[in-house]
Amino acid sequence: MIPKKIYSLFLILMITIKGFCVGYADPEGFGSNTRNRDSALAFVSKGIEEINFRNYPEAISYFTKALAIDSTLVSAYINRAHVKNLLLDYQSAIDDYNRALRLKLSWEESYEIHFNKGLTYVSLNNLKGAMSGFTYALKINPDYADAYYNRSIVRGMLGDYNGELKDIDKVIALRPNDANAYNSRGITKSMLGANAGAIEDYTKAIELDKTNTNSYFNRGLVYYQIKKYYDALNDFNKVIEIEPDAEAYNRRANVKYRLKDLRGAMDDYNSAIQLKPGDYVGYLNRGQLKYDLKDYQSAIEDYTQAIELKQDCSLAYYCRGQAKCQLKDHKGEIEDYTHAIEFKPDYENAYKDRGVAKYETGDRPGGCEDLNKAVQYGSDLAYNYLLEHCK
Repeated sequence: MIPKKIYSLFLILMITIKGFCVGYADPEGFGSNTRNRDSALAFVSKGIEEINFRNYPEAISYFTKALAIDSTLVSAYINRAHVKNLLLDYQSAIDDYNRALRLKLSWEESYEIHFNKGLTYVSLNNLKGAMSGFTYALKINPDYADAYYNRSIVRGMLGDYNGELKDIDKVIALRPNDANAYNSRGITKSMLGANAGAIEDYTKAIELDKTNTNSYFNRGLVYYQIKKYYDALNDFNKVIEIEPDAEAYNRRANVKYRLKDLRGAMDDYNSAIQLKPGDYVGYLNRGQLKYDLKDYQSAIEDYTQAIELKQDCSLAYYCRGQAKCQLKDHKGEIEDYTHAIEFKPDYENAYKDRGVAKYETGDRPGGCEDLNKAVQYGSDLAYNYLLEHCK
């Protein structure tokens, strides 16, 4: 399964929403219409200045004044929508884009507005609207690589990986030296299980941009998945060399663990926690390593820290229950398995181990009930234990 880290990298799609400052000449060339248009454009210019100073409410005020003078001024709607996006007022930004689309537009304005509208719909988590915006942009400008790129991401969010691949292929055809596009296509191929093709694309992305840590990281994940641990280690080493990152340390620690370098793995988990002390994953991983080293009390402390950081982490409860089992704290063990099941109702291993713990502490009916549950969720070990002890 592709870790979330990959997908979050993939979703860096918020290409800067473009503001325009486009004026139209008065058909007559003189008179009050020209003066009004000049006044309105002056307010638009003022608004753009305020954007540059990050004075967003003032910028909106100037664009609104421009529209009060000339309600057909496309640049005022587009720039005001841009600022509303910056202020996270997405629905109001959509309203401005729609108003602009009802006006006379240049070719470039038409496809850019649909594109930016698509980006805003992504922010609203309206993926259908986003697809529509990018698709309209491409109808107007079939060579618009950014629209293909962002539409590919939305397709991926919708689970349409084949459609996603077609769109990202189009991006690469239009921009053959785009390292990010190759990285994205590598992710798509990973989602489709085409690991060899994914590695090829990540390698191409690295050739085009040797500082692209995303591609090293993602290629390392694929190497880890196919058990090429030394290749994975080299890639995570490169990520850490270029830009030390908590998740890269966590991933490299996992590789070192597979290579039996337990001291190195411990050092990397420590580094991950130092870099990102608020991330439960580092504590969870370090706790598992301590468990394997039979340092159960210290493992419990790490699992407890992971739970404090992510209170619904069923895995942390389950692992802490296992550590408590080793210390003969069966009451605490059962309590932790119960919490694990609370957050993951189909957690077969938690049912199995809670069933065993209940049975061995004298609660035969409760133990057999849990073992039955574990069997229902697919646990072969629970089935064997059930046959032996719960006839």
